[in-house]
Amino acid sequence: MAVDFTMRQLLEAGAHFGHQAHRWNPKMQPYIFGTRNNIHIIDLAQTVPALHAALQAVSDTVAKGGRVLFVGTKRQAAEAIAESAKRSAQYYVNSRWLGGMLTNWKTISGSIARLRKVDETLEGGATGLTKKERLMLTREKDKLEKALGGIKDMGGVPDLIFVIDTNKEQLAIKEANRLGIPVAAIVDTNCNPDGITHIVPANDDAGRAISLYCDLIARAAIEGIGRGQGSSGIDIGASEQPTAEELPAEETHAPASIESDAITQADVAALADSTEHFELLPAPRGAPDDLMKLTGVGPQIVQKLNDAGVWHYWQVAAMQPEDVSKLDAELKLNGRIDRDGWISQSRALLEAAAA
Repeated sequence: MAVDFTMRQLLEAGAHFGHQAHRWNPKMQPYIFGTRNNIHIIDLAQTVPALHAALQAVSDTVAKGGRVLFVGTKRQAAEAIAESAKRSAQYYVNSRWLGGMLTNWKTISGSIARLRKVDETLEGGATGLTKKERLMLTREKDKLEKALGGIKDMGGVPDLIFVIDTNKEQLAIKEANRLGIPVAAIVDTNCNPDGITHIVPANDDAGRAISLYCDLIARAAIEGIGRGQGSSGIDIGASEQPTAEELPAEETHAPASIESDAITQADVAALADSTEHFELLPAPRGAPDDLMKLTGVGPQIVQKLNDAGVWHYWQVAAMQPEDVSKLDAELKLNGRIDRDGWISQSRALLEAAAA
């Protein structure tokens, strides 16, 4: 398969960061490399081959003419899910999973038909309707488009679904299991891997990591489309609009491969240490830490830090001078981070929690 990626890409995207150690699901124990600053570190030596297997499954499904459904309704995943599905000519759900979206396809098809009818009415100028009726139709269209816009052209249940955050998308997974549809999913340390056909242990919260997963899945689907057309005897070069084929990005690192001996546990540990960096989060990973234990921090400053994306001691402990300067200026803390020693205090609190 032509879709390659490196372990370094996963590390730089933060795919190895799990949740706080006390917020884990014990069924994920085999995929956890260790604990650092009270945060579980995912074993990327297992993630790399698992992701390769998931990409191969997507490519094979599309090559056989199958449909892949991207599912990710959390805020940080919605845009990447929609963009990747559209780019690879697949389907997506990024707003809310409606009960029965797979198991009650007949009813969903009726709603899609209603969406098409409303669309046609509005595109035709809504002749004969009052201003209020047109407004009501527009609102109905927007509501249906948000819920069903990504699957209105699917024409039936998918042949494989790709899921971001199995905790949030439990209903989708259960429906897929009931119908025997394979599920490829990004599974974090706080998730249950049961019912997942292709388990990819990795962080499912960081926006950068989600974008990377979606891009890889989209590229695998595009590669599958090319394979399918080639095997069916279509002369792509003779078509009026040849299918665009993505060229692999130039990469200085060799692609990670399970056949090579390049990936070792020592490599994972060393790389994990090297990527311990400051990161702003859209939401806390598990329960947020009590930042008021830091000198000079009260409820108002905690709110400021949370709004900026700081929830945990490990984030403060990982700050570099440039991170301190930037955050201090943005939140108008007047040098409080350095003056009150938040970084050293955070490290001490982490060491105490790990003891």
